Amino acid sequence: SSSDLMMEKAFYIWTSVFNLFVTSLFWCFMADTFRSDQAKRLFGFIGVGGTLGSISGSAATASLAKALGSANLLLVSIVLLEVAVLVVMRFPRMPGEGAAADGGAAARALGGRALDGLTNVLKSRYLSGIAVFLALFTIGSTFIYFEQSAIIGAEYADRASRTEVLAQIELAVQVLTVVAQIFLTGRIIRWMGLVAALAFLPMLSVVGFSAIGAMPTFAAVAMFVVLRRAGNFALTNPGMEILFTVVPREDKYKAKAFIETFVYRGGDQLGGWAFAGLAAAGMSHGAIAWLAVPMSAGWLVLAIWLARRQAALAAALPAAGPPPAASLTGQPEPASS
Repeated sequence: SSSDLMMEKAFYIWTSVFNLFVTSLFWCFMADTFRSDQAKRLFGFIGVGGTLGSISGSAATASLAKALGSANLLLVSIVLLEVAVLVVMRFPRMPGEGAAADGGAAARALGGRALDGLTNVLKSRYLSGIAVFLALFTIGSTFIYFEQSAIIGAEYADRASRTEVLAQIELAVQVLTVVAQIFLTGRIIRWMGLVAALAFLPMLSVVGFSAIGAMPTFAAVAMFVVLRRAGNFALTNPGMEILFTVVPREDKYKAKAFIETFVYRGGDQLGGWAFAGLAAAGMSHGAIAWLAVPMSAGWLVLAIWLARRQAALAAALPAAGPPPAASLTGQPEPASS
């Protein structure tokens, strides 16, 4: 019936929003719990949990869908969410580690206004840089999505073949991500610095978009997609989270949430409009890929600046403990410099 269809659409929208919000909130909590040096060691390993959850969740859904039914799978999801709540409530808090340093997050309500996240981003060059970094990532990702759809659609005529090749790409991404997160992420960030984690994807994008512009083939797109998505999960995501360990606590929950929801979705929409507009103007997919090359080069410059700025802010903080709570009295904070 029409009412059932409306309920299904509403549930799908709510699930999409909840999935984005709860992931952002989890990493807000992690940035509030661990210092910069701790995050560089641990965030890559923590990210393994998300990757393994994605793999096991897909496998469990595929194997249990017929046995339990789609509706009963929701009960499994509810149980898993409740387990996650219990884990968070019992999360160990050590003296000197972020939120635990003064007795826990529950005792320190942030207060403030609903628009503080937006205004704090606009006031801070560092936070604005993070917002632009994420926007450039999502625009590039949208460009790649359309390039992939066009080339795979032309290469594989029937839906079954397209589904199979997309599944193979996804499997390659997940396997490469797990291997990199377990064995490489922490070592790369500790040995080569945060700049290596943040600069990897922009450098890869310069090469990848150039390759697609010169040779718009399935092999070029598939390799670029696999390396970019795995690099994002293994290096860029942990690097982005480390950027927030040096900002005041208010910005970890307000500015970070604004960037990872509104800016993320805004960049995605902007990328879609830009690609559609360029295609409507008569540009080929190869030509559009060439336009993404200088954008990726600018993204690389920003990545290097953010990594250096993060290092400077981390060095200015006390040897142990989190950044000072965001001031509501107008005093400047480190992230605003």
